[in-house]
Amino acid sequence: MIMRLIVLTSLVALTACGAPAPVARSTGAPAASTPASAPASTQTRAAAESGSRCAPAPSKRLDPKLLRQIAFDYDPLNSPEELAAKTPLVVAGTIGDFVPGPIVEEGLPGDRTHYVLMPVRVTERFKGRSAALVHVKFFQGGIWRDRTPVHSVADFRRGVPEGTRVLLFVYPDTRKEWPVVEDRAALPAGTPIYTTHPQGALLGRGLRVIGGMEEIDPASRWADPCGLDGIAARLRAAGYRGTP
Repeated sequence: MIMRLIVLTSLVALTACGAPAPVARSTGAPAASTPASAPASTQTRAAAESGSRCAPAPSKRLDPKLLRQIAFDYDPLNSPEELAAKTPLVVAGTIGDFVPGPIVEEGLPGDRTHYVLMPVRVTERFKGRSAALVHVKFFQGGIWRDRTPVHSVADFRRGVPEGTRVLLFVYPDTRKEWPVVEDRAALPAGTPIYTTHPQGALLGRGLRVIGGMEEIDPASRWADPCGLDGIAARLRAAGYRGTP
């Protein structure tokens, strides 16, 4: 089989709503993360000195490489607290099964870009309003000459399985410049779809925080000794009061 690579030309997509603009990632390697602003060892000592203890968390095997197929041209932020100030919706929840998303004509006439949707059952809202279930859009990847995707929806499900914990910093997807050729998700009319900031999909594996779209420096403030629970506590302390 001969794979046809899609060149993404939708640089205006996220920029229109204040988010960084995506560009095609030439390799599977993630973009470099922000230099450390506060060593993890310092955070660990602070947690120990305050007498706080991390609650045990279930551990799942995670492989988010399919979420990292797009590189972004943006200025990385130093912490989740900084990102929360810049994004309209910040929620925590658990991931459901990925579903096929829209097929969009992007770039040259006849080109087809496939997306998948990641449903998230919201358990806590830190900023903004949302339904109990939010859908986040991700690039599905290249397609073969017969226009079938190289990566199946099942591949996404295996990499980031149902029940995985996630903390999201997202924007409503208001893209109108490219026509939707096929609405494979067939969501109810008016259901919002969201796109995430490059640093705005944090996955939880035990007490480890894993970047969904970008690698996380374990010595930076994007990590926390108590995992996603620790970051959630920091957001509350910064004034982002969680609600069910």
